[in-house]
Amino acid sequence: MCLLDVKGLRTLEPLSNISSLATLELYSCGEDLKFQGLQSLLTTGGHLRQLKVLASPGFFADWDPNPRGALEDADGGEEEQTQLVSSTLHELWTDDIAGLLVAPICRFLSSSLSKLQLWGDWCEGMERFIKEQEDALQLFSSLRELEFWNFKDLQQLPAGLRNLTSLKKLKIYNCPAVSLLPKDGLPKSLQEVHVGHRCSEELKQQCRGLEGTIPRIIID
Repeated sequence: MCLLDVKGLRTLEPLSNISSLATLELYSCGEDLKFQGLQSLLTTGGHLRQLKVLASPGFFADWDPNPRGALEDADGGEEEQTQLVSSTLHELWTDDIAGLLVAPICRFLSSSLSKLQLWGDWCEGMERFIKEQEDALQLFSSLRELEFWNFKDLQQLPAGLRNLTSLKKLKIYNCPAVSLLPKDGLPKSLQEVHVGHRCSEELKQQCRGLEGTIPRIIID
């Protein structure tokens, strides 16, 4: 594991050659540090499995895992999508919600990511996820665990969670303004719903009503 405080740095390029790195934790990096330099660690040949990035709200901003994008055929105008290298990342903790939840990044991570922990400490005033973020989140087809932490102004969970057909665990902590589960329902694959401290009584009551339909309901 590599635990770093890299406030003031703008790139993680110095780490790009540490191919054996499996766990990386970054704290209090500010808004300047960017993801660039890490991609080689979570593609073929790399071993990065766990990434935790907190107090770094701009970490994923402007990162394009497929920089060449779609190529347009000059004759027929047909689009040819450049092949993406598969990601190796299994677990991700982040508070850069706006940077992460865009289609190119979520699509790149979708085949490997099994646990995602979203932190709302930098989301003051955010009452809901925008549609583009909801759509991007649904691309995590292999996700088995999803957690929401410290979204103090969030009033509703993202729509479309029911489309995460591999999801086994849903956890919600310190999200006091969320009063209801998504109107369009939860995935049938769910085995556990955990509502933690500082969540609303309305949300806790609704989750209690799921007893008998979901094997494990935990209310703190």
